[in-house]
Amino acid sequence: MIGDEAATLGKIVRQFLPDLLKRRKITRYQLKVLNALADCRTPVLGGSAMVCADCATVHYTLHCCRNRHCPQCQGIDKELWIEARKQELLPVKYFHVVFTVPHILLELFRYNRRQMYGLLFEKSWETLSRFSANPELLGAQPGAIAILHTWDQQMRFHPHLHFIVPAGGIDKNRNWKNSKGSSDFLFDVKQLSKVFSARFASKLRRLKRQNKIAGWVPRNLIEKPWVVYAKPAFGSPESVIEYLGRYTHRVAISNRRILKVTQTQVIFSWLDRANGYKKQVKTIDGVRFLELFLEHIIPPHFRRIRHLGFLSTRSKKQSLEQIRECLQQKQEAPILLSRVEILEQRFGKRSQLKCRECGGNLQLLETFPKDRAPPLEAASGLIPNLQF
Repeated sequence: MIGDEAATLGKIVRQFLPDLLKRRKITRYQLKVLNALADCRTPVLGGSAMVCADCATVHYTLHCCRNRHCPQCQGIDKELWIEARKQELLPVKYFHVVFTVPHILLELFRYNRRQMYGLLFEKSWETLSRFSANPELLGAQPGAIAILHTWDQQMRFHPHLHFIVPAGGIDKNRNWKNSKGSSDFLFDVKQLSKVFSARFASKLRRLKRQNKIAGWVPRNLIEKPWVVYAKPAFGSPESVIEYLGRYTHRVAISNRRILKVTQTQVIFSWLDRANGYKKQVKTIDGVRFLELFLEHIIPPHFRRIRHLGFLSTRSKKQSLEQIRECLQQKQEAPILLSRVEILEQRFGKRSQLKCRECGGNLQLLETFPKDRAPPLEAASGLIPNLQF
């Protein structure tokens, strides 16, 4: 590594962004994201001074960027989101289904991200809803949480959707209906794949005819089967929460996977799924690393986590009350952790409202604006990973 600076995504951006801009053009929004990652928890964003009410010790912190692509900022947001989901768990089995697209469509996704990501959400959910509406399979409206990922372990472009689906749905009489059979899989994946690919290709061609899609649409889109992957059902509702904790707020690469940053290269680890998830190490040119990261910047205001069906935000509260009544489940309010408790329990860090010297309560003394950060010599001892 260069100097004593830790190998992080922010360091990579600060070091290689000037060369990236010399090599290629990027959009204004992409530049905004990269600048946010570069400035996160640095004096550029300013900071705060907090004083202990008991011992008068002053603590300095640097502000974070809060960008959804930043690995430093997603940890606490992820845990808070998961805490909220605990209120929605039902005492039923949960299934996991993954929808992906063939490599022949990757260029269309690159140049039509908003339209193609939206189409992926639309047709995968439409397929699940169509199967669920079939009386022979379920005969009810399903619910789901859908999560968009655009990468694989080596940061290559690989758009796909993860669906977490409760084993059942709400019928026309607003009663809960359990999934049929005792299978560990929701529906037959081959049939899901056939319907999904046909409906996706049909809508894609229609969008092309309407000039809403730029680029060439292949004619032989569904000659080869598309991949709809189903994992076995989760063991318990609690295991759903554990899974969501790993998948919801991920970014293309976490800081812990970045092993070293040299003058010209980035070295990071990845898990080889084809080889029993064996840990591998990859060395890549620093500018090329940033080019790969650009692939995974989501369009502005695009929702990559969606609640669908009876779990949609509009009807969730009423639907869950009806389902619990049908299942005769007593609605016991779960004990939800606060931001402070999450910092202490999940990350092993003392609350940002407690003094590191004596444990006393901290009070805000001063906020430093972006153009005037906390004193560097004081900020070097800041409480790590805080968000204001």
